[in-house]
Amino acid sequence: MAEEFTADRQEAAKVSGDLKAIRAALGGGMAGALDANTGSEKVDDAVRRFFAESSDNRERMDQLLERAAGLLDALVEGTGTLDGELAGSLSTTSGGTR
Repeated sequence: MAEEFTADRQEAAKVSGDLKAIRAALGGGMAGALDANTGSEKVDDAVRRFFAESSDNRERMDQLLERAAGLLDALVEGTGTLDGELAGSLSTTSGGTR
């Protein structure tokens, strides 16, 4: 059964880091939209309006990215703990099995 479930802990940690970076970029990258200065009042108004109207979606995306990164972090931690416990229970000592 163990061969049916595998997890690449390094890859999970990398993806978690990538999601955190995306989350940080989205959080800081849109702040400048309120100060739009394209030289066209019409374009500036459209950018500000888009920013204001998309706030619910940005908040939801932020929550989903945070949750996904947290789940991957828990996977990395949990599988590491499980691997350590299994290895400890299967290791032998000088007196035989533990």
